[in-house]
Amino acid sequence: MVDIKFSGDEREPVIERLETLKNIKLKPVRRYKKFLKGSDGLYYCIVGGSCDWHAIPKEVMEQEKKGQASVYLVIARWLRTRIEIYGGLLKPLFELRGSLSRNEKGDFQFNLKTPTDGILSIKEVAGAKFEKLDEFSAPPVSRFKTLSKEKQRELLTKAGLK
Repeated sequence: MVDIKFSGDEREPVIERLETLKNIKLKPVRRYKKFLKGSDGLYYCIVGGSCDWHAIPKEVMEQEKKGQASVYLVIARWLRTRIEIYGGLLKPLFELRGSLSRNEKGDFQFNLKTPTDGILSIKEVAGAKFEKLDEFSAPPVSRFKTLSKEKQRELLTKAGLK
């Protein structure tokens, strides 16, 4: 697969789905796109990507450390033509955060195992499990991004856009 980044094109439909599934409204916390506060009082961290590596912003872990309100971690697995959404409390990852590596920004990195029976696990933290909440077709722009640059140019040329 082409090296692609999970962006607003993918995150926005995940947020909309989550709002519908949980019957809540989500608003960004300060300037963060991945970190939101729900009308239910919980904080939500939405991470996603087209590979098994993900990172939780350090600000999200700091919120969990405060303990004033729980953080619900949402992991979106982008699988070319569809997006799977998994969710669960951040607490198990937070409690064993020493098992996670950190990047230059201080974010906590982890890798996913292949889901089994609707449960997604984290390689570095055995007790962290996230249940499948939903699955939907990836937006057309997301599917376009998974194509090679050559195929993208070819399609844009055929459409008269390049």
